[in-house]
Amino acid sequence: MKLQSHYNKASVIGAICVLFIATIGYYFLLNNVLTDQVDDALAVEEAEVYDYIKKHDSLPDESVYEDQQLFFVKKTGPSFREFNSLKIYNPEEKETESHRQLVFTLTVHNEQYVATIRKSTESGQDLLWLILFSTLPMVLLLMIIVYFIKRYLERKLWRPFYVTLSSIKKFNLSAPQNITTQPTNITEFKELNESILSMTDKVRKDYQSLRRFTDNASHEIQTPLAVIHSKLDILIQQPELKEDSMELIEHIYSSVEKLSGITQKLLLLTKIEQQQFSNKEAVSISSIVNEKITEMQDWIKSAQLNVVIHGTDGQIQMDKDLATILVSNLLRNAVQHSSPGTDIIIETSAEHLEVTNAGIESLDSSRVFDRFFKGDDSSGHGLGLSIVAQICEQYGFHYDYEFRKDKHIFTVWFL
Repeated sequence: MKLQSHYNKASVIGAICVLFIATIGYYFLLNNVLTDQVDDALAVEEAEVYDYIKKHDSLPDESVYEDQQLFFVKKTGPSFREFNSLKIYNPEEKETESHRQLVFTLTVHNEQYVATIRKSTESGQDLLWLILFSTLPMVLLLMIIVYFIKRYLERKLWRPFYVTLSSIKKFNLSAPQNITTQPTNITEFKELNESILSMTDKVRKDYQSLRRFTDNASHEIQTPLAVIHSKLDILIQQPELKEDSMELIEHIYSSVEKLSGITQKLLLLTKIEQQQFSNKEAVSISSIVNEKITEMQDWIKSAQLNVVIHGTDGQIQMDKDLATILVSNLLRNAVQHSSPGTDIIIETSAEHLEVTNAGIESLDSSRVFDRFFKGDDSSGHGLGLSIVAQICEQYGFHYDYEFRKDKHIFTVWFL
């Protein structure tokens, strides 16, 4: 979920909570205001009762109206005066109604009376709910308007960020175009854009420097190796060489071949890491497997191996050279580490490539794709499977190794 969505979600939840609490508070506030108004009206009625007694020296007549009642009861005891609320059943309306009353004591002709002035608050309650339900829609409408205005402003304010983010996603070290930024007055986004432009400029310079080093190393290392190789070819043809010298030269010859292979594979790994293989096309893994088996046919026969290919044909989008290297390394690994008279089973489809060969014991699955990892009986460079892993990581393929039923199983999933 995006940061903006998190923020909007928190804002909406917060606004709903605030609205709920505010509604409760608003209700009690209005209720208290209406109660105070009714109490003031009751106090006015109380003053009129005292004025009547003072003027006529007698109690006023009791009155019972729909919204107000006044009655007196003889009583002895201490004087008191209090307001309280109560509910009274109305037989005409067949419902219970809310009332507010003022109860106080007074004395007439040396006799004490308890006077009760009671007023109905139903009309006030109706007014309260009317005010509440007429105000809430306006508040909700205002909140909705504010929410959409805020979203519009947020999108407008965050647009420079998303422009920069989109440009970063499309950024390619080997491409000439720079990251695109949008002019903005927001300090944080300006600093972000400046930092990103500075960083990408430095990264591109480092990349170009590393690429020049790789190209130079590829040329400069291979040249002396080729010279050593040619000189060894000439030296090994000398007729006066002794047998022990011949063995030494053969060891040197083998080491030079091995050094040349390691150098080429390390340079290939570097190029893959730098994503110098950027072309994509529809590649048939099944066709590449058949081509490589044909090329390696003499080696397979000399190793007394039987290759079984089955599955369906399918195409994937990737660089054809890398697809060829991936298939070739898996097949070479299987041929090199298979015992004579065993089978190499190859399964192909649009979803995966699986290469299986016989084995005696399991390899270390946590290290089998590491650079320079080799089994005890391996004579290779220990780089073939690490190249396979690097190619898979570039394209997001899943690669796996397992040892099952005395068989090494290497699988690449293209999904």
